[in-house]
Amino acid sequence: MSRVFRRESLHSQRQRLLKRAAYTLRLLLGRTQRDAEARDMVAYLALLLDDVHRLVDTTATSWEKKGFWLKADRFRLDWAWVPQVRDMLYRALLDEDWDAMAQALARLYAHVSQVKLPKTLKPKEPWRGAWQALQERVRRQGLHAG
Repeated sequence: MSRVFRRESLHSQRQRLLKRAAYTLRLLLGRTQRDAEARDMVAYLALLLDDVHRLVDTTATSWEKKGFWLKADRFRLDWAWVPQVRDMLYRALLDEDWDAMAQALARLYAHVSQVKLPKTLKPKEPWRGAWQALQERVRRQGLHAG
């Protein structure tokens, strides 16, 4: 059996996802309308947090396999906000509760406000269709998709 080589470390993947979240959140906070695109943006943030949570769990699990239980526990504690905010976003989206979304986005902003974005970061609306993707994920896996 051959080894699997990752081109990008788990840390780099988490940082990339956090940059996407910070970029999307900054654009979302500049909006004044509560429309389908805003809902797509919030759903995209929830899906990004799903991915971040999976990466955190993968990292901690690999440390546990090596016997670094305290390190894994501390790491999980440092990232415990991710599933909490993700679940808040999921519930708010499914209930279409914009006030709850605002509270969840404020908690997310507290964690990603310090993320530095490169000047050339200009994704072409990666959140398009995120609302449908989130609904499909909930339908297949339930509310706690991560």
